[in-house]
Amino acid sequence: MFVDSNLNSQRFCLDCGMAIASSVPNCRKCDAVISKQSNGQTMTYDIAHHGERVRDALMKLQDLVDELRASPTGNLRLIVGHGLIKEEVQHTLATMLFRKDILDFSQDGRNTGAFIIRLK
Repeated sequence: MFVDSNLNSQRFCLDCGMAIASSVPNCRKCDAVISKQSNGQTMTYDIAHHGERVRDALMKLQDLVDELRASPTGNLRLIVGHGLIKEEVQHTLATMLFRKDILDFSQDGRNTGAFIIRLK
């Protein structure tokens, strides 16, 4: 379910194409900040419909944000349902926004039980 985070894996700079270790913050060829590069992809995850409790859902949210911020994925579409999990996730996202862990979030216009989170 989560993105594999292997510190020894390689990534490619989206500006120049140079292969670099995923643990390197800047491209050695063009100095691009790798963590801010995005391929525009949106990943969708459901954290509320597989028997999760609020605590479980919030832990999944934090893990997803951490993993996807290290990847070229630009956005996360998070399915949260309409109950207590949604309310707690909204509070957590507001905190993440304040701490600048995410760039922005909004309710998905097509599904009021989902949020779109802009990571990059």
